[in-house]
Amino acid sequence: TALPDSDFAEGLGGLSGALPIAMATVAEAQAETLQSTADGGKEHRGHLCISPRWSHQHTPRNVQEQGDGWPPRTVAACSARKVNAAAAASACEQRIVTLGVLYYNSPALLHNIMRGWATWPESLAQQFHFTVVDDCSTSEHSALSVVRANKPMYPIRVLTIQPPKIAWNDVGALNLLMHTATTCWAMRLDADVVVTPQAARGLLGLAERSDIDSVHMFNRENIGSVHPANWLFHRQAYWRAGGSDEDFAGSYGYVDAQLGWMLSQSGAKFRRHRDVNLTQVPNQLQRRLQHYPANFSKDSTHNLELHLRKQKGLAPLPTLYLRFRWHANTVTKRVRRGSSL
Repeated sequence: TALPDSDFAEGLGGLSGALPIAMATVAEAQAETLQSTADGGKEHRGHLCISPRWSHQHTPRNVQEQGDGWPPRTVAACSARKVNAAAAASACEQRIVTLGVLYYNSPALLHNIMRGWATWPESLAQQFHFTVVDDCSTSEHSALSVVRANKPMYPIRVLTIQPPKIAWNDVGALNLLMHTATTCWAMRLDADVVVTPQAARGLLGLAERSDIDSVHMFNRENIGSVHPANWLFHRQAYWRAGGSDEDFAGSYGYVDAQLGWMLSQSGAKFRRHRDVNLTQVPNQLQRRLQHYPANFSKDSTHNLELHLRKQKGLAPLPTLYLRFRWHANTVTKRVRRGSSL
C-alpha cells in the first residue's frame, strides 16, 4: 500500500544509531566519529497513485517488472501531487535551499562534488540542505560509500533507490528528491555539475526574491551555454505541474522536455541566468567516469513518441509516483567535545 507522507516524515524523524566505520588512525578515531544515521533498515514504499480505471493492460512497462506485489492489489485515487504541493506551500523552509545530486555509478564525479562542498564557508553551508539520490547503483559504486569516505563536515542525506534497477530512472530520482525535501526551493544537479560558493550565493539570492512560478536555469561557465536540466524551482510549482513523469523511465531521453512542458502548462516561467555560473565536467571525461551497463541504450525513439503523444493528449499525464522502494541515511563527521583538533 501507499506510504502516507506523515508516516514517511515520522520514519525520517526517528533516525538513530551510528554505523561503525573504520578509522585511518587511532588518534583520528579519538578525535572524531563518522556518524551515519539510518531508519533501522526500513524500506519505504512509494506512493501508488493510480487512476480508478487502472488495469493491467495499461500498466506502464517499467512497473510490470517490479516483481512480487505488482500490480498492486488495491486501487487508489492519485493524491501524491496534491499532498506534496500542499506541504510545499504551507510548511516548507523559506531561507534554506536543497541541493540534490542525482547519482548513478559515478564515484569519481561525486568525490569531485563533495570536495567542492568541503571548501564552502560554514556560514554558507548552513543555508543549504545537501542530498544525494542514488538511483540503484551497484554496491561497489554506491553513493553512500562515497559520502562516508569523504567524511563530510556538513550533514549529507543519501536516498538510495532499491533493486530491481529501472533504467534511466532520473525521473523517479527527482520525484524522490522533491518528495523528501523540506525546503521551499530545491535545485536538481547532475553528478557532473559543481556549484561553487559564488554560485551558491547566487542561488540563495534568487530563492529569496523569486515568486514560486519562477524556474531558474544557469550558465555553464566552462562550456558557455545554459544547462538544459539543472534547474532551481519551488516545490509547490513542481508538484502543481505534476512532478516528473515516471512513464518515461526505462528509456532514454525527453524527460527534461516533458517536465519543462508540464511546468509551462501550469504557469511556470523560465528565467535564464548568465551571471550565476555552474561548472560542468567535460563530456569526454564524464563518459570515462560513469559506469553504465552495456545494455543501457540511448535510443530515444520511444520517449520522443511518448512526449509527443502526451502533448497531444493521446497519452495520460502521470498517475503513479515513486515506483520503487528506497532507504534514507544521513552522514556527517562530528568532532567530539574536548578534542584539540
